[in-house]
Amino acid sequence: MHILNFLQSAREKAGQGTEPAVHVEYRLVCSGTLFPDNLMGDWSMSDVARILLRHPIELLVASRPYDTYPQELALRFAVPSVTEREGQSAFVYTPDHEIASDVAALLTLLCRRLITVGGKVRAQCNDPNVPPLLADYPVPIVTTTKISYWTPRQSPSYRPHPQAFNASDIDHILLTLPQLKVASAVIRAARLYALAMDLIESQWEICYQLFISAVETMAGAALKVWEPDTEEKIASRDRLISYATKTEKLSKEVAERLAVETCKENPWSRKKFTKFLLDNVNREAIASQDDLFIVPEFFCPKEGDIKKALGDVYRQRSGGTHGGSSYPITAGIGPSEYFSPKVFGVIDTQQCPFPPIGWFERVVNSAIYGFLRAQRHGTVPPQS
Repeated sequence: MHILNFLQSAREKAGQGTEPAVHVEYRLVCSGTLFPDNLMGDWSMSDVARILLRHPIELLVASRPYDTYPQELALRFAVPSVTEREGQSAFVYTPDHEIASDVAALLTLLCRRLITVGGKVRAQCNDPNVPPLLADYPVPIVTTTKISYWTPRQSPSYRPHPQAFNASDIDHILLTLPQLKVASAVIRAARLYALAMDLIESQWEICYQLFISAVETMAGAALKVWEPDTEEKIASRDRLISYATKTEKLSKEVAERLAVETCKENPWSRKKFTKFLLDNVNREAIASQDDLFIVPEFFCPKEGDIKKALGDVYRQRSGGTHGGSSYPITAGIGPSEYFSPKVFGVIDTQQCPFPPIGWFERVVNSAIYGFLRAQRHGTVPPQS
C-alpha cells in the first residue's frame, strides 16, 4: 500500500524532501464543513482557518465563501516515483492518485463526513533532469474532474453540523499508522467505510454490508489471536455435548473435551465482530444526539440491548451475503430526511426494531476511531 510507505517516509524524513519527487495538488470534495478546532473567533471569515493540516500532508479549505456546500479542499503532497515489477517487466510511475484516494478515505473515517477526490489540478517535478517548461506539468482538469457529494438536505435541522477538524489528533494518527501491525487492515477498512458513505443515500442495503465488512476487517486483524475462554467454547457446542452424552453415552468430561477440540479451527468471526465494537465504541457518544444522521430515539437500541442488536446485524449480514435477503424496513433510517411509512407498523408492534443504518454507521465509526485513538495513547497493544 503506497499510502503506508508515504506516511512512513513522511515520519522518517520530517518533510526534508531531498530526493526527486512530484509535488501534486488535488481537489477534495467534502459533504459538510470542516474548520480548525483550535481557532477562536469566526472561522468562516479567517484565512488562517483555511489551514487544516500542515503535515504529513497539506490540507486547506479552497471554497469561497468558506462554508460553501459542498466544501472544496486543496490537498498537497510530494511523492517520488516507484518501480513495480511483474515477471520480466518493470513499471515506473507516481502513485499520487492512490495516495490521494486513501487520504480521502481516511479523512472520511476520521472526520465522519464524506470526502471524495475531485481531481488533480497541478503536478510539479523537482527533478533537475526534467525540462523547466515541463517541470510544472499541464494537468487535464475539464475532462477528468469527478464531483461526488451528498445531496443538500432541505430541512435546516437535518443538515450536517460544521465539523471541528482536530489537526493534532489526525496528524498523530496518520504518522503513527505505519507503525501498527494492523496498519493495512485500517486502510482496507477505511476504503470500505468511505465507499459505504459515498453510496449511503441510494444503496443503503449494500452500505450496511460494507460497514459490516469494515468491522470484520478491523476485528480480524486487531483480535487475530483472540479466542473465547473454555466455558464459552463449551457453551457454543451444547448440541454436540448433548448428542455425545445422551446418544453415544460418553461422559460429560469427555464430551466437553471433544467440544473444545472441535473449536480449534473456528475463526470466531461473529464473536470478534461483536467484541471489537463493544470494546472500542464510545457508549456516551452514540447515546447523544447525532449531528450527521437523524434517527428517532425509538429506533436506536438502548444500552442494555446493544449486544443483542449487534448480533441481529451480524445474522442479517449472513442472510444478505449468502441468500440475498433484504434488510428490515427500519434498517434504511438515517441517510434521508424521509423514510417509508411502513416503519410506523414496527412502532405498533412494540418490538425492538432492527438497528437503522444511521445508528450502526455511528457505532462503526466510533469503534474504529476509538481503536485508533487507543493505539495513539498506548491503552491497548497493536494486536489485542
